[in-house]
Amino acid sequence: MSTNRPPQVNVDAAGPSVADARRRRTILVAVCVALMAVIASVSGLNVAQPDMALAFDASQSTILWIINLYTLSLAALLLPLGALGDRWGRKPVLLAGLTVFGLANAVAGLAPTAEVMLAARFLSGVGAAMIMPVTLAVITSTFPERERGRAIGVWTGVAGGGGILGMFLSAALVDMASWRWLFVLPIVLVLVALVMALRSVPNSRDESEHTFDTVGALTSAVAVVG
Repeated sequence: MSTNRPPQVNVDAAGPSVADARRRRTILVAVCVALMAVIASVSGLNVAQPDMALAFDASQSTILWIINLYTLSLAALLLPLGALGDRWGRKPVLLAGLTVFGLANAVAGLAPTAEVMLAARFLSGVGAAMIMPVTLAVITSTFPERERGRAIGVWTGVAGGGGILGMFLSAALVDMASWRWLFVLPIVLVLVALVMALRSVPNSRDESEHTFDTVGALTSAVAVVG
């Protein structure tokens, strides 16, 4: 009787390559769905400016803040929240980011005032900043080197195409229904990504000795906001 055991996946190391090809494909789909939710939300509200201005009785300046606050908070927090995934574990940070992002989009879709919408858009950016860098880190840590380039190429394609798809779907929803339905698609994508991530994405973290560049992250955040 053979005593050989199948290789075990070290999910706590910096690069826990997943041996099962089917599971790797599931992981790739899960992180790409999560990324699609983040990217589709960047440009979606652009087509709904007149409707939101009427609904909130808001100025053009306020509407532009509603639209751009998501992107600003995402860009400003991308580095520090991405570092949290490396330190605390990529799977829990991904799940937390999806939860924050989904709840914030639900609040935005039901927002009674511009102030509530602004808060929801800021929280959406926080959740997105937790999701986006972790999705790429999950790919680099779970795919073997020979497949990593192709997987990152798929991730890049989703990042590039998600904004265009989000714009077209948003325009269709505004024409056929209401601007509030624009938040349904990100919520659906988040739910799908949550289920898939819970079942397939392994946990990993960066256990190297390097310290986080706090000054650099703060400088980057200030530069984005400024």
